[in-house]
Amino acid sequence: DQVLSEKGFRQALGFAIPDLGFERAYSSISKTSWAYTDTVKKYDFDINQAKKLMANAKIASESASLTITTFSQYIDIAQKIATSWTNLGVPTNVQVVNQIGQFQVLLSAQSIPPDPDQYPLWHSTQSQTNLTGYVNVKIDKLLEDGRKELDHNTRKKIYIDFAKRLVEDAPAIFLYYPTTYTVTRVK
Repeated sequence: DQVLSEKGFRQALGFAIPDLGFERAYSSISKTSWAYTDTVKKYDFDINQAKKLMANAKIASESASLTITTFSQYIDIAQKIATSWTNLGVPTNVQVVNQIGQFQVLLSAQSIPPDPDQYPLWHSTQSQTNLTGYVNVKIDKLLEDGRKELDHNTRKKIYIDFAKRLVEDAPAIFLYYPTTYTVTRVK
């Protein structure tokens, strides 16, 4: 989407996401993963930073508007984000769908794989599973190298670099870790 093509604009939107009442996720790599790092850029709510980035964005001078496409279970969260982005100066509405089709901004949940290999989610050749259509040659190379590397420490460095670059580029803003429960039967 042309409106979302500028990294600074995407980052501004990230800083304009209010506290949603859940533990914030900062990366696509699970915080319980051996490859997790907390040294990625953090898009905690900071309206002043959002305004600063928005002022520097070329799109800010145009009449940009956004539509958040989501599923019924995320309507409340989508509305909070839409209100915050509208207050930032980017009129935003919410559209509820039953399945993923065309979208400008998608609010959805994604299972985080236990292994940090996210080739299907972010590699540019994965047109069926790379929902954002994200293309970044360096990210592609890191994902390719990460799945070939056998040395644990080298592999960890690759995925830390991947996480930092992905979060900085902001093709997606990671919101929170959903609460999950495991029910077991005790005999």
